[in-house]
Amino acid sequence: MREAASTFGGIGSPTTFSQFSLGLTASYMVDFWGKSRATLYAAEESATVARYNREVVTLTTIVTVANTYFQVLAAQDQLRVARRNLAAAQRILDLIKKQFAGGTASQLDLSQQEALVATQRASIPPLEVTLRQNIAALALLVARAPANFNIKGGTTTQIKVPRVTASMPSELLYQRPDIRQAEAQLASSNFSVEAARAAFFPQIQLTAQTGVQSAALASLFGPGAWFYTLSSSLTQPLLDGFLLEGQLKLAKGVQLQFLQAYRKAVLSAFVDVENALVALAKFTLQEKLQTDVVNASRKAFDVSEAQYRGGTVNLLTVLQTQQTLFTAENTLVQVRLSKLLAASSLFQALGGGWTPDGMLASLQPQGQN
Repeated sequence: MREAASTFGGIGSPTTFSQFSLGLTASYMVDFWGKSRATLYAAEESATVARYNREVVTLTTIVTVANTYFQVLAAQDQLRVARRNLAAAQRILDLIKKQFAGGTASQLDLSQQEALVATQRASIPPLEVTLRQNIAALALLVARAPANFNIKGGTTTQIKVPRVTASMPSELLYQRPDIRQAEAQLASSNFSVEAARAAFFPQIQLTAQTGVQSAALASLFGPGAWFYTLSSSLTQPLLDGFLLEGQLKLAKGVQLQFLQAYRKAVLSAFVDVENALVALAKFTLQEKLQTDVVNASRKAFDVSEAQYRGGTVNLLTVLQTQQTLFTAENTLVQVRLSKLLAASSLFQALGGGWTPDGMLASLQPQGQN
């Protein structure tokens, strides 16, 4: 700001006024054809893609935690089965020892049962190792120190899988972050094609200042425009030869690539859901059938033990029924684990479950202590 005195033709007294001078300068990129706008949209969609990458990691972590927890419960169930069978074998061994002392059991019977008890006892340490390893893995996933992390109680029999209703809408697949990521990539490529196409048209870079220099914009398309084009740094992309044409073809190729990626993501989603649904249905049926096997095997073992005490069956029958029960119970634990893993696979395949509150909210142990 500066002050200046001015006298008008001697009329009246001299008048003093303040004259303000503004020195504003701004550079603009005039985007006549939407190139910058399209590039902005492409950048926004690219940011969306990054967010979906984070959701993929989150969903994978959730499923991994659930699967590891199921592995812990299955290991606990196997330990219970092994200890229960060890107790039963020890009970039979005590009976044989009494019979051997009374002269009604042979040394062979005693040695056979001792070997079975030793085998059952030797099977426990590896199961304990598996349990501790799974607990340590779960502790790592939830950012806890394994030394101070433990799980008390819990069994696969207490996990309730939400019922899979008929006619689930395919719109559930849109929960999958990989599909939304592929869709965002496709949208980004669409905007990129638009940006590449816009590059064929002139980009006008102006330096605007107050005063007569700002008339360059108004005179751009008038007589003498070429002078102002040169002074205003008008870019002529036609002079770039086939560079921009190649960039446009590249952008279209990327768009086609993302289109195929989107199609593959959708098809993969349907395949994943189909596989998970089949596995869940079959393992649920197998669980029911294997439960019947366990019940029948347990009844057979109880009857054979009672009859052996009464002297109506030999030791070999008892050993056979006990081994059948042990195998059946272990198989049931594995089937239940497979069913739970299939349920978590369906949860992952659908991108977050098939119930309003999500599957994990429903996969809570009932009555865990």
